Amino acid sequence: MKNQKQLFNLNILVGNWESVNLNPTVIIYKNNNIYMLSIIYINETSKQARPATYEIQENEGGYYIYLNFKRKVVSYNAQMDTLNISSLGDYMRN
Repeated sequence: MKNQKQLFNLNILVGNWESVNLNPTVIIYKNNNIYMLSIIYINETSKQARPATYEIQENEGGYYIYLNFKRKVVSYNAQMDTLNISSLGDYMRN
């Protein structure tokens, strides 16, 4: 069990998160007992927002979402209060 990551309360992540790498904004919210992660894509031409929503899932390795059929790890750094989504990078609370 050395590889088991420390799971945290997902309620800590509820809110709006802004990318430090200029990736799309992320919103995390709770729908009944399920935590959802929405990535807000902005169309450069029309300036219309288009959310893509994913269920945050959990296994013994931690939390993740499936984005474009690939598993992306969702982690949180409590000291820095930053969210990390693998391949999208770090996010700061907005």
